[in-house]
Amino acid sequence: MKKSHFFVLVLGAALSPLRSDAVTFVCNSNSPLAEALICANANLSAKDDEMASIYRVLQKRNMITPSHKELKTEQLKWLSNRNSCDNISCLNQVYDVRILELNEYKSRIYEVSVSPPKCTDTSISSIGARLVGSSPKDAGTAIRYRNGLFGVSYEYIPAISARSRVGDSVKICWISRLANCPPGDNRGNTYRTTNLRTGENWELPDAQHLCGGA
Repeated sequence: MKKSHFFVLVLGAALSPLRSDAVTFVCNSNSPLAEALICANANLSAKDDEMASIYRVLQKRNMITPSHKELKTEQLKWLSNRNSCDNISCLNQVYDVRILELNEYKSRIYEVSVSPPKCTDTSISSIGARLVGSSPKDAGTAIRYRNGLFGVSYEYIPAISARSRVGDSVKICWISRLANCPPGDNRGNTYRTTNLRTGENWELPDAQHLCGGA
């Protein structure tokens, strides 16, 4: 029986539902050795289905690049390694490793865009350093806004520390967030802020660490 073709998965194309016997390529008499071995082995065919199903879930996520590029690059590298196998033992090993890797990837914290960005007007309530008792040039810049939002950087941001003032009116847009965070941990939002007096803007997260971190 001819297997359903959907290795276009790796290219991010639209996919049709999988059949229970589907693999990520078309099985025929011209198939390379690795593919022929998979087509002839029900266990390997099932592993190919499982791997592809996990990969499809990851591709559907609204991950901000370079996350998507990293995932695609890794998958193409894995495909090359798989195609170099010339026996069932090798294929079982590469599939088992890739399934574990993709499941681990699925549990990672990842960044997604907020589209369209959510914007609000407020003003600056304080400008300081990332670490209490330090200077922004030594420890990085920190800024608070009157609506309760906060921005921080490990770097010195002259547009904030040198040229902004407490009381300046600003426009803040929520542009990205982190997904897969532990319940109740809402750190990792990124905001693009424009100082309406100076016209300068900056993008900062609202915490020093990713959600789930220290």
